[in-house]
Amino acid sequence: MKASLFRFYLKRELFSRFRYSLLIVVSITLGVGSVIGIHSYKDNTANAIKREAKTIMGADIALQSPQEITKTAEKLVESTLPKGSETSASIQFLSMISNESGEENSLSFIKAVETNYPFYGEMKTEPESAYRNLKPNQVLLDKSLVENLKLKLGDRVRLGDSLLVLAGVVVKEPGAVGSFVGSAPGSIIRRDTAAKTGLVQRGSRIRYTIYAKFPDSIDSLDWKDKEFETLIKEDLTIYHNTEVNSGSQQFIKNTFDYMALLALAGFFLGAISVYTAVRTRLLEKRNEIAILMCLGAKPNVILLLVFAEILILSIFGTTLGLALGYGIQSILPDISGLMAVEAGIVFGFSFSSVLWSLVLGVVLPLLISIPLVLETRSVKPLAALKEVESQTSGNLSTSKWQFVSFLLIYLLFTSLAVLETESIFKGILFTLVLLTLPVLVYGLYILLGLFITKISKLGWLSKEWSLVTKKVTRKSGALRLSIIGLGSALFILTLSLILQESLLELSGAREIERRPNMFLLDIRETQKNDLLTAIKAFPVEKQYLAPVIGARLSKVNGEPIKKEDTIKNAMDRNWRATARTREYFLSYRDEIYDTEEVTKGNWWDESGRNEISVERDFAGYLQAGVGDELTFNVQGREVSGKITNLRSVNWADMKPNFVVLFSKGILEKAPRFYIVSLLIDTNEDRYQLQKVIVNQFPNITVIDTEKTIQAFMGILEKVTQMMALMTAFILAASFVLVFTTLYASQAERKREFALLRVIGANSRFMVKHFLREALLVSVISFLLGLIYSVVSNEVLNRSVLELRSVYPYGQLTLVFVGICFVTVSLYALGLFSFFRMPTKTVLKEIK
Repeated sequence: MKASLFRFYLKRELFSRFRYSLLIVVSITLGVGSVIGIHSYKDNTANAIKREAKTIMGADIALQSPQEITKTAEKLVESTLPKGSETSASIQFLSMISNESGEENSLSFIKAVETNYPFYGEMKTEPESAYRNLKPNQVLLDKSLVENLKLKLGDRVRLGDSLLVLAGVVVKEPGAVGSFVGSAPGSIIRRDTAAKTGLVQRGSRIRYTIYAKFPDSIDSLDWKDKEFETLIKEDLTIYHNTEVNSGSQQFIKNTFDYMALLALAGFFLGAISVYTAVRTRLLEKRNEIAILMCLGAKPNVILLLVFAEILILSIFGTTLGLALGYGIQSILPDISGLMAVEAGIVFGFSFSSVLWSLVLGVVLPLLISIPLVLETRSVKPLAALKEVESQTSGNLSTSKWQFVSFLLIYLLFTSLAVLETESIFKGILFTLVLLTLPVLVYGLYILLGLFITKISKLGWLSKEWSLVTKKVTRKSGALRLSIIGLGSALFILTLSLILQESLLELSGAREIERRPNMFLLDIRETQKNDLLTAIKAFPVEKQYLAPVIGARLSKVNGEPIKKEDTIKNAMDRNWRATARTREYFLSYRDEIYDTEEVTKGNWWDESGRNEISVERDFAGYLQAGVGDELTFNVQGREVSGKITNLRSVNWADMKPNFVVLFSKGILEKAPRFYIVSLLIDTNEDRYQLQKVIVNQFPNITVIDTEKTIQAFMGILEKVTQMMALMTAFILAASFVLVFTTLYASQAERKREFALLRVIGANSRFMVKHFLREALLVSVISFLLGLIYSVVSNEVLNRSVLELRSVYPYGQLTLVFVGICFVTVSLYALGLFSFFRMPTKTVLKEIK
């Protein structure tokens, strides 16, 4: 074929079939834009943290311990650190802080430091010299604390047993960037001042840290890998500067992993759209291909023509997708607030982002098209004379090419999911669920079809509705593909909405029943009775008291726990990975809460001694079950007990819940603090109780969870906005899929319309008939998606997420109404074009 004819053919195909070209381009643009936008911003954020890591931490490494660092540990650190290193010690803990009169108070994160810290970056204060000249009787406060406590420079504040002079306001400090999940605004005091406050008590929730700066010739990451096992034996955990605010970084990573998977799900819907559009287009082109063969065109030339058409559309869609992706990563900082601009984020596409955009936007559509295009070689030239191939919906047969194509697509999606989540298991599981989705939806479709057939035979449907339902239950036809594709899209969309609502309920944003909204922490044994008496003066509901004992697991069934088995990378230290090496807060009680349930074994009676109950999921991480013995090191003394039951825990109920519970026995003799949770309805009553506690018991930490939830809601609002952004892309991909599936079944509807007109059906009948079909397609597709999403949500919540299922009925109703409106509108537009067809064209449609 001549080059001029080749160009003419491509130009005609690209612009004469505008709807087909638009569907392909929009599907690829949405998919590439959402995936690459999230991927690029995630990479840029990680790179910014790495570039600024030393400044964020203020040191090369930090060695942290949950207990006071012993002389032996100090000597080990001194001998282990490279020669020429500089160190600075620090203590961190939560406490209440108030003005001198006690009328205003607030929760604060106290950092007791030595003023040679930080080694990198700077501590910005007002006045500038306030930090370096900080005296033992002075304090520096975060600006929000100064405002909340109604202070000015020179005023005195009460911290524990000490009165300290406000010497300055903290403007910026190391660790502030990215620490958006901080539980309270910060206060800075001298390290030697901490002991005078009376708040540094054995067993309380305190972290002791040694910051270190290495000589330039030393690789701090290599040093950490080499010395980690040696220092962890002394309860000193090493954090490299790239792990600063590891909890915040993990939150960022988890958030973007979730968003990336949503984006990938949206792209999967786009892939279905591409497959459906290409399949429909090739079925339409069968007659054209037959004519080209009659004119002497070789099959390879025809393949080249079709592939060139798809390639051009893919490249154009990928280019637009890159532009959309750049726009997404540009607006994400404003939406998320996860990382300040000062952290040095540079917008742009990494090499991996560009590579993935080409793979997803160009290679994937070609993989989808290969089996469909290759099967066009089976078209016979005689078909051009018969003029029948283009008049039937037809079916493209399956082949080995289709199997190879699907296998490559699965590997492609799996690779991307593994790279995004950095987990082979999660990547395989996600793509397995995603790519088997159409099969599962098809199974539900068959069951629903059998149900419709059954009620139709019973005569429960009118003749008009029976005529429509027979099209749905037909074994062949484009309508089936439309319903399966649309049902898959609605499954992803409705599951996303349901999980989002369940997460909001867990956070307290969708509180279904009133929960305790105040926590009192670090209550000493000598203060317990006086505190409970003070609480009685207030209208308290749902009051719970629990002892708290800090401990570390030392043995399982007599086998010692190796501290050196602690995961080196702080980013990987989740509950599962640290089950044996983490710090525990133990408690004991005789009764079981109404929000707990024994799942294995039996709860102890009042005579039970030294029995243990473990949360069921954590028991799996711990690799221990009923009958096993656990030994804990409680401040140097070993305490043992046998596991007699496993229990499920509703962590959202805001009671003093614990992973490990003891029955009464030897644990009662251990040094302990107490925690109280209670419910007080009014803000005024909570505030007055807080004032009483801070004045009478300055060491007790009061957490008003109503305020905490409001602070958390700020974070949650940003996360929800990002989830809404990805849901919008899924919604857009779903609507594109609606257009595509209806485009695929248009030829079938056109022939049916022509046949009805020829046999004498009037316009009113045909309008009602096709609108019934539109409603039935919408209802069945929505039911398929909803049923599968409800089942999947229950499985996820019960076995993986441990969430309470909450269904957003309002949003689901809007989705149903929206899909019905769009489908009916598109059917109506199609009918309008059908009514305008000349009679001659109508007759041709039923040849």
